Formats: sequence, structure tokens, C-alpha cells
Amino acid sequence: MSKPTLHARHQMARRRITQGELDDALTRIETAYPARDHPDREVVLCRTFGGRRFKVVRPYADPDVIITVADRGIEE
Repeated sequence: MSKPTLHARHQMARRRITQGELDDALTRIETAYPARDHPDREVVLCRTFGGRRFKVVRPYADPDVIITVADRGIEE
């Protein structure tokens, strides 16, 4: 189970992303790459079973910690 930071939880509430959706999406990672401005972090693009797409930022040192989450919409 992922551990969102306070900032990530705020963003999830604002964007109506549940903990269950986040955890579901993180089992369906499409791609991951180093964060441009933070070499100690990675950006993960993933999607839920229902097709909702997220952009997740997490540290390499502890990938269970979620720094922030953005909604990329639903791909049909």
C-alpha cells in the first residue's frame, strides 16, 4: 500500500483520487522515468483498471512514499 505525503493527500482530495485508485494504478505502471528537476525522484505514468490515468512522483529511496499525484484523465 502506498503512503501519500500530506501534499499528495491534499492533491488527491482536490482531484478526487482515492487511495484505492492510486494503489490500483500503481499495479499497472505504463512507464517510469527520472524526474527532471529532482534526480532522487521518479515520475510514474500508470492507470487504474477502469482506465483513469495518473502521473505519480515518488522517491527512488522509498517507492511506497507518494510525493504527488496528478490525474491524466480517462483514455477510451
